[in-house]
Amino acid sequence: MTVDWKVYAWYTPLLHLDTKPKLVQYIKIAAAECGYGTELTRAPRLPLVGEERERILKIVRDGIATRPVAPGR
Repeated sequence: MTVDWKVYAWYTPLLHLDTKPKLVQYIKIAAAECGYGTELTRAPRLPLVGEERERILKIVRDGIATRPVAPGR
């Protein structure tokens, strides 16, 4: 698999978070996992809870853990 396909395969699940109705909550939880701010959102948005929150956290954490390294770095 070439480097570009590795990046594509890694990034696709993260990009798909931006296509859902709760994209603000998903972006906030991803940013919080990276140490930027909190996952709290203002009304009328509700916080992520339960299985949905765990599913999104798994996608984000897997993305962080498997981030590809650019050649030459």
